Amino acid sequence: MTRHFQTLSKSSLCCAAVCLLCQCKKTAPTATAGDPPLAVVAGQRITAKDLCAEAEWRKANNQAVPDAEALLKEMVNRLAMIERAKQAGVADEPDTRRRVESLLIARLREQQLDTEIAKLTVTDEEVANTYKARSAEFARKGLDRYAILFQAAQSKMTDERRTEARKRLQDALALTDANPAPGGRGPAASGFGAVAIDHSEDQTSRYRGGDIGWLESDAKPGRFPEAVIAAGRSLKTGARSDILECDDGYYVIMKTDSRPGGARPLAEIADRLRLGLLHDKQRACEDRFIAKALELAKAELDLPIARKVTLPVTKRPSSPADQPPDSPGIARPISISR
Repeated sequence: MTRHFQTLSKSSLCCAAVCLLCQCKKTAPTATAGDPPLAVVAGQRITAKDLCAEAEWRKANNQAVPDAEALLKEMVNRLAMIERAKQAGVADEPDTRRRVESLLIARLREQQLDTEIAKLTVTDEEVANTYKARSAEFARKGLDRYAILFQAAQSKMTDERRTEARKRLQDALALTDANPAPGGRGPAASGFGAVAIDHSEDQTSRYRGGDIGWLESDAKPGRFPEAVIAAGRSLKTGARSDILECDDGYYVIMKTDSRPGGARPLAEIADRLRLGLLHDKQRACEDRFIAKALELAKAELDLPIARKVTLPVTKRPSSPADQPPDSPGIARPISISR
């Protein structure tokens, strides 16, 4: 019988096509054990309902729908190729199984999880309450801006050369007092002005009036000695330190500008905070979905034994989702499968 249907004559296909066209114009028939098969491939029956369902699927997915005879042949060919792939062991290949499993997970998510995630919202009240509860996280830190003069003087130098380095800074301060920089926001128009070009050996800042930029009030000193930055923080805006002796030479630091810290207004961070709360809800929704799947699958884990397995562990490739958040409360996007 199987051979008979695998080698259907053209006249039989035409007869089946006439019957099929009549049925496709009506509501798709309900499959029963008595539905006559139009073909059988590896024990799988293809009925008129199957043919109509395939036609509807193709229409819904913007694919061409041929006549019944051609469509039946295509379906038979498809099932035959699938059967051959199974017999060849393709279905048992790890890569094939992985792709099929990923497709199943994606489809499950599309049907059940994504719709739930799409319903999630964050209210203005939730944003306001979170802002109030975590206001300390959103506080803007105080900022100070500094300019420096630097003369290198290593400890192995002779006393005479160290004295010369110190004298160059003393001369620079005298010039600064005689011709102070005009001030202003631009780094080249503040700090030590043009004096820094000839009297500072810090190559990064000497052509910018000695400007080293903004530092948070509690930031680490960075490339400068801690004593220098500490002296700068103790100054009032516009004031400068005395000559400071450090291991690598002599410094003078000036505080050129200051911005106090304080709480950011809610309006400034509301949108990012809302996004962070929404991502938190999405992750919680996905966690519940996975937990339910584990429950239905009656999954069991033996972590102590798993920890004894040695694997060639590698780091996951970085992606934008792995970067630090722009503001507290912003989480990275979620994914049910990796």
